[in-house]
Amino acid sequence: MSDQTDTQNQLQPAASNAGTTAGDAPGSGIEGKLLTIAEELGTWLGTAERKTTDFLAQPAVKEHLEKIRDTATRLISHVEKGRERSR
Repeated sequence: MSDQTDTQNQLQPAASNAGTTAGDAPGSGIEGKLLTIAEELGTWLGTAERKTTDFLAQPAVKEHLEKIRDTATRLISHVEKGRERSR
């Protein structure tokens, strides 16, 4: 029974497009909403990318990430040596 309720809820937003002109395609209201969502998502992702780039460009952050990378490389090397010895 909840499937029927979900279907009705999904159909209700489309009903708000009932006032479109006769020349509009049936899905144009949905397409417009999808375009709006895509634009907002693009803006959000662009902002996140810019903030991430700015954050990672900070010398202290960069140095810390390099230390993490170097430590991980050393640890992986130790694991590989141990694995070779155990064969």
